[in-house]
Amino acid sequence: MKGPLEKVGRPEACLAELKQAAGGPGPAWFLMIGEPAQARLRLVPTVPERILDQDVAVLTRWRNRHVTAFLTEFEASESRTRTWLADRVGPDRGRVLFMAESLDGRLLGYMGLAFIDWSTGYGEADAVVRGVEGYPGLMASGLRTLLGWAECQLGLGRIAVRVRSDNPALAFYRKLGFQERQRESLRRVEEPGMVTWVTDPEVTSSPVSLVHMDWPMTGRVGAHDSH
Repeated sequence: MKGPLEKVGRPEACLAELKQAAGGPGPAWFLMIGEPAQARLRLVPTVPERILDQDVAVLTRWRNRHVTAFLTEFEASESRTRTWLADRVGPDRGRVLFMAESLDGRLLGYMGLAFIDWSTGYGEADAVVRGVEGYPGLMASGLRTLLGWAECQLGLGRIAVRVRSDNPALAFYRKLGFQERQRESLRRVEEPGMVTWVTDPEVTSSPVSLVHMDWPMTGRVGAHDSH
């Protein structure tokens, strides 16, 4: 997990440089998954002229497949995904997105970090989505790799995740070692073409809640699991 962020400088600025360079003319940079490497995490380019059509296609397809796992439910389109990458992910200095892929370049899933608060060293695992079946252990090992990198290279001292209580991924996070901290009631808000779930402490009978979970930082990197 060695890379550009080892150079002298603030991790925030170095991460911004890394995102800016993704997909550019320089050598590709990966986080390798496993020892020996079984797969890799590739930074998803977000500079508009470097965004990859293949990334846009699978991000759109996989989000639509798992639409009820998100707090915002809508039918994604490739144009909307492309705009999201360029206008939201790219400029956000507290967010980064990786594509999980085989060593020969087959796209397998994606995952990222978001809500990074550089002043406190806090961040969240975000958008962890398996795209294809097979490759046992890929998502667990990939997320461990990403969180280890966030701890060692980005200097994050606390990593959490928020997940809907009706999302099957809740069991995945528990198995991985995340520990539940609290739950918040969610209220369903319907708008044209979109459903949004918002936290509302006054709701007491909602079938869906938002589960906050913390990652035990010490001793987790390098463990093994399957998913």
